[in-house]
Formats: sequence, C-alpha cells, structure tokens
Amino acid sequence: MRYELRPQILHAFVGPKQNMVRDKRRNTMRENRRITGTMLLLATLIVSLFFAGAALAQTDSPTYVGKFTLTQPTHWGMSVLKPGTYTVSINSTVAPIVGVIRNADGDTICFVVSQASDAKTNGLNALLIKEKSGQPTVHSLALTELGRVLIYDPSLANERPQEARVSRTVPVMMAKK
Repeated sequence: MRYELRPQILHAFVGPKQNMVRDKRRNTMRENRRITGTMLLLATLIVSLFFAGAALAQTDSPTYVGKFTLTQPTHWGMSVLKPGTYTVSINSTVAPIVGVIRNADGDTICFVVSQASDAKTNGLNALLIKEKSGQPTVHSLALTELGRVLIYDPSLANERPQEARVSRTVPVMMAKK
C-alpha cells in the first residue's frame, strides 16, 4: 500500500469522480435535513391541533340549557323538528349566539344562530312560534335568566299576530347538569 501526500494547492484539482462523490454526500445531507425539518414541522402541527381540540372540549359548562317539548313538526331555521322533547344549549352570549338543539337521546339535531337579540322579556323562558306558509316556525327564544329574547326570524318576530291561534308559546324549562 502506498500513501501519497498531496499538496494543498492540488486539492482543488481533485478528479471529477471524487467531486461527484462529495457533491452526492452534500446533497444527501441537505435532503436529510429537509426531511427531518418537514417531519418536525408536521409533528408540531399535529400536536398543536390535538391540544387545541382538547382545550375546546374542556370549555366551561353552557351559559344556558333549557328543555322543551313540541307536539307537532316545527321549523326552526333550516331544520324541521319532529314532535318530541328537546334541549337547547347556549354556550356564549357573545354575538352571534349559537344554540345547539339535541333530542331526548342527546344526539345533536341542529345548530341555530340568532340573527338579533332584544332585551325585552316577559318573565318566561319560552319558544315563540308563529305560522309561516302554513307551518309552525320558531321566531324567537325568550330567556329570562339571560335577560334576552333571541330572534331567529325577524320578519315573524316583528309581525303583529292577526289571530290568537296563529301565535303560540312553548315553555322552556331550565335544565341543569
């Protein structure tokens, strides 16, 4: 075996085969760093989404939970509620106020968003229902504990009842968990 000492000036003139090997090693290292960085970024993103979901799941209890019973199919927003017992949960009184409607089994039926709010309550917790196109339709939800009437259909809420049978009220009982 022979060992040859090369002067430093000739180092720049190493053959093309050795340059290719050195460049290949550098490119492989760069690629490994990119893959490692991408994997670390992806793992951080997944962990942050997991913790954000866990934080949302542990929010405080709802601001209001009420229970009501319908005796006939009733429109509320874009949904039609069948006759039965339901609960309405309101998590925040910050606009827009979103209510979650659940059936007796606890299954989420729909979400309803209040388009407006009024501070005039008549002392009752109640669903205010009027007929619209021949169908009973929820136009407001009066909540005495919150001191608000949540309006879901402003056209019906502002309309004066023409006959006593056209407008009706369904009591909403306060439900605590």
